[in-house]
Amino acid sequence: MSAATAKLTPTASELDTADDAYLLRALASANMNALRIALYHQTRDVELTRMTVDHVPVQGGALISHSLPRTYHAYIRDKAFEFLRSGAPVRPNPTKAEAVELMTLFTGYAPSAGEIDFGYEDLAYDEFPRDVSWTNGRPDKALEDFSVIIIGAGFSGICAAIQLDRLGIRYRIIERMADIGGTWELNDYPEARVDISNFLYQYKFVKNYPWKSYFAPRDEIKAYVNYVVDHYGVRDRIQLNTSLTSSTWDDAAKQWVLNVTGPDGKMETLRSNVLISGAGLFNTPNLPDIPGIESFEGRIFHTTAWDHGYDYGGKKVGLIGTGSTGSQLLPALAKTATHIDVYQRTPNWVMPIHGYHSRVTSEKHWLLRNFPGYWNWFIYSNYIGSMQVQRVQDVDPAWEAKGGQVNEKNALLRQRLTEFIRSEVGDRDDLFEKLVPKYPPMGRRLVIDNAFYKTLLQPNVDLVTTGISHVNTTGIVTNDGKQHDHDLIVLGAGFKVSQYLWPVTYTGRGGLTAEKAWSKDGARAYLSITMPDFPNFFMFYGPTAGVRGGSFHSWTEVTTRYICQLIVALVERGKQTVEVKRDAFQTYNDAMDVEFTKMLYTQKDGGAGYFFNEHGRVITNMPWSTDNFYARVKQADVENFVFE
Repeated sequence: MSAATAKLTPTASELDTADDAYLLRALASANMNALRIALYHQTRDVELTRMTVDHVPVQGGALISHSLPRTYHAYIRDKAFEFLRSGAPVRPNPTKAEAVELMTLFTGYAPSAGEIDFGYEDLAYDEFPRDVSWTNGRPDKALEDFSVIIIGAGFSGICAAIQLDRLGIRYRIIERMADIGGTWELNDYPEARVDISNFLYQYKFVKNYPWKSYFAPRDEIKAYVNYVVDHYGVRDRIQLNTSLTSSTWDDAAKQWVLNVTGPDGKMETLRSNVLISGAGLFNTPNLPDIPGIESFEGRIFHTTAWDHGYDYGGKKVGLIGTGSTGSQLLPALAKTATHIDVYQRTPNWVMPIHGYHSRVTSEKHWLLRNFPGYWNWFIYSNYIGSMQVQRVQDVDPAWEAKGGQVNEKNALLRQRLTEFIRSEVGDRDDLFEKLVPKYPPMGRRLVIDNAFYKTLLQPNVDLVTTGISHVNTTGIVTNDGKQHDHDLIVLGAGFKVSQYLWPVTYTGRGGLTAEKAWSKDGARAYLSITMPDFPNFFMFYGPTAGVRGGSFHSWTEVTTRYICQLIVALVERGKQTVEVKRDAFQTYNDAMDVEFTKMLYTQKDGGAGYFFNEHGRVITNMPWSTDNFYARVKQADVENFVFE
């Protein structure tokens, strides 16, 4: 099976039919550093190695962009034009050793060992960069009665399915919703879109998908999911409108027994050797527990249950929540609603992103398709940029000893984002005071600006920060006793992320439920993937799985590789169960707790929010640097598992 390549495929005729003006416009649209590296690999023009890479401050100097001075741009464009018109043969893809040289040229400094391995995979030169294979060919006899069930047809479940298919392992995906896509099926509210570039937010085994946008709206993400599922033939193994109600380990049979309810309401019992949860983090809507909410006589719905048949035009709307969802949604509501009260409990840091609504031009698509290696290095530019965010999160004791908070880069980001708020709200001091958080940036999830502040300035929008007392028949009463009448109340309060695997009861060895296993201080896992007493059970985006850099899809591929390597080891050893050792689980979690003390989350005014559970422990994000965690999951550490 070949790697998925979208229908816009490179052809010789595209180069033949492109006139010089079009070709030059395409080259002018390039990320010049990415084009330089791709061009150097093809031509070995030493002048390209002598160009200085500028580390341009971004977001007030908290981050940097690896850019080339404009004085080099004409030379790169001219040489790239000459190469394309020359008809010179295309060099083979770079080896890992060659890629290290190219990575160093791209950034201006040598990558670490972890950056080399992860970065080379993310360059996606290989057909399937994080593939898993059998040691001595597929053991067909051993696989005759072996099967896997995957819960959830989101990006994680689909990735696992594709890899299992490559291994020749039978599987089935159980999906409770009416269509595939996971969180992108669930969230279809107005203005829903990704908040990181989809040139980062994509699988690395799908080559050169023709994105229409740089930050894809929900429907475009759904189109991508459907393309991948159909290309890899996964669709006929997905059972939609089917809810898992309970899952129990049968120790005698060495299988998981699943009770599911199908689209016709009938209960069905399924069995599998291995169970993989792809339920994810954002699957249980957070319905605010506000007194009297059931008495409201107008319309009320959560953003995950958007009523597209309801016209909010000319209506008085109450929007509860100003996190990623609420702030993204607000501008759409404000366009036609008569009035909107935006209820904010805690302000969020909002970051402006250049090109958030930009479309990918035809010239850019042409370049991505036709210049050898450019797509790979453009993807790499997105990857290397994402790795910098973790530098804002680590506590610097020396900086704090001088009276600062967290570290210098965090302070620079705070200053930049504070200046952004002021630039947006102008002389509205009342708004400014309400909108500046007291906690450091990254203490909560950063919100990407979708004209949130500008919308708050509109005459039909009010920001309410006095707190909600209760809801009555006509609207919301705030703590100051003021009545706010509404026709519609929108619940944009996000998800109950601490309730992993919710609401399904998972019962492992000896009748131990996941709820009981996690009763002490919340959900824990080994590498966020598995836990003792739950043999042959693995999770995507389990407890503390939020990585600090890189692509969600890349880490999904890494997790898939790790899980499938364990499955391969299980089958090839002729064993029935694989289970993490208790001491490995405990050692990992003890080390993780210590590592968290070095991060901004555990500082005074660290931010709290959904990162923390009811025990005050961080349960969504991990403290490890990307290098550290990648070293742990790059290869399945079978020595920390018991095979029986």
